[in-house]
Amino acid sequence: MPVREHRRYSNTTEEKEHLARRACPVCGRERSAFPAGGDAICCQPSCSSIYWREERPTVGQMRRLVLLEQEGKCARCGKEIKESHAAGGRHPVHSCILDHIRPLAMGGDQWDVHNLQVLCARCNRIKTARDIGAIARWKHYELRGLARPEDQSWLDAEPGKPTDMI
Repeated sequence: MPVREHRRYSNTTEEKEHLARRACPVCGRERSAFPAGGDAICCQPSCSSIYWREERPTVGQMRRLVLLEQEGKCARCGKEIKESHAAGGRHPVHSCILDHIRPLAMGGDQWDVHNLQVLCARCNRIKTARDIGAIARWKHYELRGLARPEDQSWLDAEPGKPTDMI
């Protein structure tokens, strides 16, 4: 199961490459050069300061960006999604959910804007139910060494029906 990051979107390609090597995402220094006894992401306080303070969109900002890109409509049913304000609140409340097109449990990228869509609450419930079955199939194929992240044929497969991955 992938580890979720709860703080920022859009790591740069270079940061992703450094993080994949377990190196400092800012300067690329190898983990062996980190201070002993810690599990820090960055090698030194100055790198941590740069990494954590960099401006990144919040989940709410990302939801608004994706919703604007979808012209204010649900990606599945096309229903218009309206913004409202909570009683006495200044912040907008959306009746929509920021959803991962390819679920994280199946290798989807949590921070890639191309893996995000906005769904109305009804469509999100339907997609989540569908994803549960797809995740089960994915794990079955992954254990057998047949799952390929670039292949999407198993995603729409119905339980009990053979797919090209068998």
